[in-house]
Amino acid sequence: MKRKNLIAKELTVGHCSEEIEVSVDGSGAVSKFDSGLTWNGGLPSQVRFIAGIDFAVGNVLSIVEEFEIGMLVMGLTPNSEGVKLIEAETIKCATKSGCPILLIPEKFEFKYFKKIVYPTDLRYSPHEILSFLNQLAESVNASILIANIALRGLPFMEDSYAVTIFKEAISKSGKRAQFYFNNVRERDVPRAIDVLINGMNNDLLVLMNNRFHFNELLGYSKPYAVPSNIRVPLLIFPT
Repeated sequence: MKRKNLIAKELTVGHCSEEIEVSVDGSGAVSKFDSGLTWNGGLPSQVRFIAGIDFAVGNVLSIVEEFEIGMLVMGLTPNSEGVKLIEAETIKCATKSGCPILLIPEKFEFKYFKKIVYPTDLRYSPHEILSFLNQLAESVNASILIANIALRGLPFMEDSYAVTIFKEAISKSGKRAQFYFNNVRERDVPRAIDVLINGMNNDLLVLMNNRFHFNELLGYSKPYAVPSNIRVPLLIFPT
């Protein structure tokens, strides 16, 4: 069965189904990432990928349901003014389908992620996100930095308490990947994330949609504008 610009592959280890469609959206990084994780990453069967389709909610939902897709992959192209925008429809696809969405910048030079960073207030982070990141990081031999940034209006977490929360959180994730922890004291979220990405060379930024740090970095109105200093892929989890 053919569908325009669809990749849908079985990821069960040791039992790969026939490829449904090989037409991609032209982004080399998206194509390589998809095929590399599919055949080399060994991700469990509950995680599957689609890329390059028309990201209308109806299109995405029908494909997610039919192929039990677990993650959306999309190229992120600048507009005429050079600004990378995350459209409302894109976020809606992730929210309605329940799938995280990986946004890969147009000119991103392909490589497997080696240093994943997840800025969050661990007191309010769903354990399912850490479980997914654990699984993803293990598949590509990457490390995960949990950057604990207290939510606006809440007091900083004392280091000893923050470490306790961190240990509890990663134990629930079925820890297999290499986790690191930083109890961040910077209140300015864009500044903190700039340091995490450009100062510490993390190459995948993880955020929760419409929650706290997401909005402080990308704004509160749609479409969301990705700051020019954020040149790495974003993995956005729906809420």
